[in-house]
Amino acid sequence: MRPHRWLAFTAVMALWATFGSTAAAHDDQERAREAAAAGRILPLSIIVERAIARFGGTVLDVEYEDDDEGELGSDRWRPRYEVKVLTADGRILKLDYDAATGDLIGHRRRARDRHGHGSAEDD
Repeated sequence: MRPHRWLAFTAVMALWATFGSTAAAHDDQERAREAAAAGRILPLSIIVERAIARFGGTVLDVEYEDDDEGELGSDRWRPRYEVKVLTADGRILKLDYDAATGDLIGHRRRARDRHGHGSAEDD
């Protein structure tokens, strides 16, 4: 591929990655707001309060999942919030909350190896 085509391709891919993920996040927010307004799920503020009360630290990121990419083996898929928390002792926790009930349905932490690289680990 010619250098100017490669540069153009790289620029388009970078823009797509930036704006494509931003658009997806915006769609998640809209679906969550609509579901909360309709009373199908709890507002995000309640979930964040529960996460901080139980684990402390700072919320780094939240994702709302309401499609059918649910947990394997579930009879019925539940919409959920995935909350990423940085604890006071430096651990990163990934918490899964049932969006309708507010129950903690799963959690993982990132373990660091001796080189500082992380990997997911169930507790």
